[in-house]
Parts: sequence; C-alpha cells; structure tokens
Amino acid sequence: MKEDPPMEWWKEGVVKDAPKPIPIRPPVSNSFNSLGPESYLRPEQQMSFQDSVENVFRNFLNFRDRASRSEFWWFQLFCLIVITTADFIDIILFVFPVFSTIALLLLSLPNLAVTVRRLHDIGYSGWLLLLLLIPFLGSLFFIVALILMIQDGNPQINQYGKVPSNKVVR
Repeated sequence: MKEDPPMEWWKEGVVKDAPKPIPIRPPVSNSFNSLGPESYLRPEQQMSFQDSVENVFRNFLNFRDRASRSEFWWFQLFCLIVITTADFIDIILFVFPVFSTIALLLLSLPNLAVTVRRLHDIGYSGWLLLLLLIPFLGSLFFIVALILMIQDGNPQINQYGKVPSNKVVR
C-alpha cells in the first residue's frame, strides 16, 4: 500500500477555501524606536563632577540649549560646597560676609543658565522661573520645579535642541 506524502497545510494554496494568511510584523525591539526618526537615546554615562563644572562655566551665557540631569545636579553640589566654604571662612574671620557674597554673585549667572537649560531638557521654557518671584506661590512653584528637575529629560529632539551628550565641548 502506497502512502500519500504528508500535506504541508501551512503553505498557501494547499487547502482549498482556506483563508489567506495575515502577515504579522515582529514587535519593535526598542520602545524608543517608536518615537519616530528624530528619537535618540539618553546618554548612557553620567557627566563627571569636573566635566559638569567646566561645562557650566563654559556655557554660562548659553540659555538656548539643554543640560542633562547629571550636569545640573553636579553643579548644584559644586555651588553648595563653594558657598558653604565661603560662609565658613567668613565665620572664622568674624567679618561681614564678604567671601560668601562674592561666591553667590559669581555663581548666580551660571546657576541660572544651567537651570534654564535643565528646564529646556524636560520640555519647559526657562521663563517658567519667573513664577518663583510671585509672593507665596513662588514657594509652591519651587517644590514643583524641584520635582521637575529630578525627572529624566526628553529622549528625543525637542524645540530647544538635541539631546545632551554629557561630553564637554572643548
């Protein structure tokens, strides 16, 4: 007795009146690819303490681009260290707070610039900082701004520029 060859039922056209197969696309392997052609990943490494301070002082008049979270927070730590040291020197010398006033004045413009660039990184305008000047509501906005600064930035190009690379441009 002769056996029939096995039927390959999964092939199209083998079974009569069978529905046509539905093509299935493989799932997207990376969720960032679904954001479109302008999507980029966030930087893989953090900016170092020295690179952050150097980059902020190089860009102290730059209010247009974006600053990464590590650049912003390392510079905030630098400001805290400098102002605390200046206060300590003023206390030891028993003088009017000369050193802390100088330190505060020298760090205010770079700090404002990096804060505006950090707001740009999360997709907000730097003009939002003016809300801090409103009596009573400014303190509430300070808490909101602090929470915003903790968040990771946009992983794609936004209206304020490219994703920060966490590399110092020399």
